Amino acid sequence: MARGGITQPLVEDARKRLLARNVRPSIDAIRAELGNTGSKTTISNHLKAIEARESTRLDDEALLSNQVTELVGQLARQLRQDAQETIEQAEKRHQAEVASLQETLKAQTAETRQHQAQNESLAKERDELQSEVRRLQKALSTLEGDNRAQAQRIESLTEQVQDKQRQVDSLEEKHGHAREALEHYRGSVQEQREQDQRRHEQQIQQVQEEQRHLQQALAVKRDEQTQATREITRLFTEVTEVRKQSDQLTQQLGERERENRRLVDKTARLEQQALALRQPKAAFEKQQRVNDQLKARVQQLETELSVKSELLDRLSAGNDSDETIRRAP
Repeated sequence: MARGGITQPLVEDARKRLLARNVRPSIDAIRAELGNTGSKTTISNHLKAIEARESTRLDDEALLSNQVTELVGQLARQLRQDAQETIEQAEKRHQAEVASLQETLKAQTAETRQHQAQNESLAKERDELQSEVRRLQKALSTLEGDNRAQAQRIESLTEQVQDKQRQVDSLEEKHGHAREALEHYRGSVQEQREQDQRRHEQQIQQVQEEQRHLQQALAVKRDEQTQATREITRLFTEVTEVRKQSDQLTQQLGERERENRRLVDKTARLEQQALALRQPKAAFEKQQRVNDQLKARVQQLETELSVKSELLDRLSAGNDSDETIRRAP
């Protein structure tokens, strides 16, 4: 059945016009004469029917000679052969185009599935990063609270150290007056001075003993400080390695972003969100370093306070001894 409105009379009229212009009425020529409309298969079928009808009509004409009839028959067969070749070529091209379109469709389907998998992976990564950000924000809030508490503690320890320093200065001044009184008393009583001298030597021995203990404690503290320095160096190395890994991950993410430039707008938004969600990590590391510095400062103040307290205790003990000596008969 003719498709696209191309009927046998239209094909026959087009064929006649071509023959009138001495143009061979091939399928392509007839289709061009019809305005490039209609299926080549339909035109070929109509053309075969017209040629068969004319061939029959020519055979019935008694006035035509056998030579003319044979010539017309050869021409009709040649036309049918040409039409058949044209149809076969068109069918081969059509099959090739169909195969090419099927291959293209398969490739596009595979690419679409790949994009969908990448989108799902990026969405999962985005969710994980959002969870990480929430955890880091919570940890950052906790660190900020700890920092405020540490700052208040530092302020309190600083005030205590200052107060201890004032007490030490006052005791040193009293100790100086006590020494002057003791020297005056020793000048008046020679025997008492000898006793005081022996007592003083004992105190010197005690001080020397305390000094040895302090030196030993200082050596222990130095060893602890050396270990702490090694630990800090190790932690710094680990932080450096983590930063290198972070840089590598950032580079890999950049490569992935370049590969996904042809993805849909949703993929681009997910990549931007993933990139934005990595920024709080730097703030968390910075806050962690500040917290470590504050802890180190607290330890330093506690050590200083301990030293001041020991010195205050020794000065108080020495002052009590001087007072006892001065009150002696």
